[in-house]
Amino acid sequence: MKFRPTLLASSALLAAAIGAPAHAQGANVIEELVVTAEKREQSLQDVPVAISAFTSRQRDLVGISTVQDLTNFTPGFVYQSSNDRSSMRGIGRLTNVHAVDGAVSIYIDGLFTTSTVLAGGPPLDVERVEILRGPQGTLYGRNAIGGTVNVISVRPTEDFYAEVRAIAENYDFTNLQMAVSGPIADNLRFRVSGYKLDQRKGYFKNVNAGQPSEGSKRDEYQVQAQLEADLGENADIWVSYKTLVWHNRGGPGARAGYLNGPYETGRTDPNFSIVYNSAHGYTPETGVNGIVPGSLRQFNGSTTTSNPALVDNHLFNSNIPQRVRLRDVNSLTTNFVYHLPSIDVKYVGGFQEYKYDLYGDTDATSVQSFQIPLAPGSICGTVGALFAAGASSVNCSPLTVNANNGYHYFEYPKWYSHEINFSSTHDGPVQWIVGAFYYNEKYSGTGSTADFFLVGPSSLQTPILGAAPNPDNIWSTGNYSLTTRSKAVFGQIDWQATETVKFTGGLRYTKDKKFGTEFRRIVCNSDACYPSLYPALGLGAFGPGTAANWGSLLGNLTALPAVGQALGLGNALAPLGGLGNGAMDLTDALAPKSTAGPIEGVSTPSVCTGTGAAQVCRQYVIGPNGVASRGLSDTSDAVTGTAGVQWEPDPDTLAYARYSRGYKAFGFSAGGFLADPKADEETVNAYEAGLKKNFGANLQVNLAVFYLDYKNLQAPVAVRVGATNVTQFVNVAKSVSKGGELSVIWRPTEPLRLTLDYGYNPTKIKKSALLVDVNDNINTGAVSVVGNALPQAPKHKLALNGTYTIDMEPGDLTLGATYLYRSKSYANVFEREYNSAPSWDQVDLRAIWTPTDGKYTVIAYVKNVFNDDGYAAAVAASQRNNSATVASDRFPNGAQVFELTPPRIYGVELQYRF
Repeated sequence: MKFRPTLLASSALLAAAIGAPAHAQGANVIEELVVTAEKREQSLQDVPVAISAFTSRQRDLVGISTVQDLTNFTPGFVYQSSNDRSSMRGIGRLTNVHAVDGAVSIYIDGLFTTSTVLAGGPPLDVERVEILRGPQGTLYGRNAIGGTVNVISVRPTEDFYAEVRAIAENYDFTNLQMAVSGPIADNLRFRVSGYKLDQRKGYFKNVNAGQPSEGSKRDEYQVQAQLEADLGENADIWVSYKTLVWHNRGGPGARAGYLNGPYETGRTDPNFSIVYNSAHGYTPETGVNGIVPGSLRQFNGSTTTSNPALVDNHLFNSNIPQRVRLRDVNSLTTNFVYHLPSIDVKYVGGFQEYKYDLYGDTDATSVQSFQIPLAPGSICGTVGALFAAGASSVNCSPLTVNANNGYHYFEYPKWYSHEINFSSTHDGPVQWIVGAFYYNEKYSGTGSTADFFLVGPSSLQTPILGAAPNPDNIWSTGNYSLTTRSKAVFGQIDWQATETVKFTGGLRYTKDKKFGTEFRRIVCNSDACYPSLYPALGLGAFGPGTAANWGSLLGNLTALPAVGQALGLGNALAPLGGLGNGAMDLTDALAPKSTAGPIEGVSTPSVCTGTGAAQVCRQYVIGPNGVASRGLSDTSDAVTGTAGVQWEPDPDTLAYARYSRGYKAFGFSAGGFLADPKADEETVNAYEAGLKKNFGANLQVNLAVFYLDYKNLQAPVAVRVGATNVTQFVNVAKSVSKGGELSVIWRPTEPLRLTLDYGYNPTKIKKSALLVDVNDNINTGAVSVVGNALPQAPKHKLALNGTYTIDMEPGDLTLGATYLYRSKSYANVFEREYNSAPSWDQVDLRAIWTPTDGKYTVIAYVKNVFNDDGYAAAVAASQRNNSATVASDRFPNGAQVFELTPPRIYGVELQYRF
């Protein structure tokens, strides 16, 4: 489905949108919406900034229950739910490496947070969500180069109030919510709320017998407790504590999509070629390029040998279920305000922490093991024949590959922040706000990918040549610990020069520092590493160091003396007998060396060995556990701000023009151990003009046009380091994002509400160094990305919604429909089909019954009525081989990976108020 005009016409429902207020009973008018986007209460129509705002009642009316729903109704806003990454107008988070900041700042009750997912809290708990589009480099600043999302919780009430909500959906979904609020004493109020959410069936089915379904399968709960007090006549304080737990196979990191291509069945997979490719067990090749006939073993008796997603994109094949765990979540927030005669002094501070773990199946197959055939005349075949004849003390057979590959990704952050600001409250023509901000975070986690390991005994545990033991079977680890500190001072002045003209000016100075340690170890057991080892040991005459030649003796250097004896070489190989039996540690070999001086951003002292042209300098150390480590440290700072003018010729018209400068701190490719780990800071000069116009009481039109001059995009690009792929952040020198955004709310009659929200956002890279696309197996050199679109920036986004309320004696029945459309977007700076998310659209239906007394509400709904595929965001392709000799392992480019929005969801919600 790409467009359904007949459906829209027949239903007479146009349009939905950002900030559409709920139906106002008894009056054919559009309700006023009050926001705090500029840290003081203002009508949405009086704020000279492009804003999308959603109250809890509006969310219930339209059906906005997740962050993905918020993005559907917000122009320029894109959210990748599987990785918790958000982008605004083409500027966003393109990586999970925490050492590279996000570009859309998230504030929960004024407290900065690093996770977008919290913006999707239930309407029972969230009073309002405000989304400010474009850089907010004055009042917010930190990570606000793309925009800002403000989430405001429902506050305690002066009178007793209680509400329960129960939601049931298909996929065995239930969500029970409650809230209790009221007075404790004359000047003290409380609120306690929480939910318990379960989804017992996933959107994706595992064809591996006995394994669970996955995809949004959840077991989670949240509890929030609030206290609000009036401290005399001039001060008030609000304190909130929140905890959240996930034990599930849903949430960020969980299964959300599929591989749109065949399995990569080469003996080595270019995505992780330092171990044998598990999917090689499915190879159609025979002979030396295949596997030993009959040697394939799969878990649970599986017989699948091809990608089931090519038959049904909600099928998958895996023996290790993906599992998300979120624990030790603690969030404490304090707002304190002291009211002076004409000034408010406000403090916002708090502390947050969590531990997030994600486990899954690296190879995405159910292969347990297989054997690699021996080549004609192989050393292994010769030794095996000699052993059978009693002429050898060691035996040899085809190598059996342990194909049970798993991964562990983790994030363990702790952070706190303080902000104090002083704002004017008088009625004079000059209004101002000044403040200071401090942020401190300690973080440990994995790099751009995860820690990868084999499950069960393998030669990875005993690296050869004196390397440290590897008891956890890890073949690639790249993690880091990092402290981030950010300090800022800011101020903004609004001057009402005449009755109709107002000028705004603001400045912010920010200084960021990041320092910590990254860790890396790579242990190899595949044909990617041994071929160079055997010639280095003087064994070149014995043939290549491959499994086809050495079989089960591959890496068993301890057996070499006996092999020499069997081959009639006497004791010629005896000196090699103490070198071990296992895998090959490549950590030092692949770590960056420098002969041109210290590496920028690396704080570990450089230690050089050798002299002259043979000198090699290392800025890292390898510990007794075999893990290499090095310090990272650097700083950046910037002056940002805004300047604008607005014209209000009458109470129903606001026209404005605004310049804003945004900044995002430098970042590290932490955990990658790269020769160039640092990416410089980003900046943007943004120009925006807008019109907010009310035509009478029943038509509201908001229009914004913008031009973003974007410099030094920190673009993640995969680079090849030996037999591994590592994410390198490179600065794309210059890009442009421009476009227009339109929001319309129309109430032609009292029962009917029509709204439209449309965003047009063409983007283009204007200047960049040549870059290598590792997914292009034809053009393997560096290519130009100039002219390509920015990542995660669909050119068109459309949301249409209509509601019609039937007023009856017992109550009101509101019927609603939504149509969504999003055009194609790309995952990275390489604008190629294999990195794209196709255009998609969706239709939702909703019915709300509210009795006259308002005691309860019943909502029935269907999302994605036609069960079409939608694409939350674009995902980079999965790399493929381009073998010159093996036909089934020959691909011109990587394979598409799609992240899907939920399938058809239908459910009912009951709200009851006490």
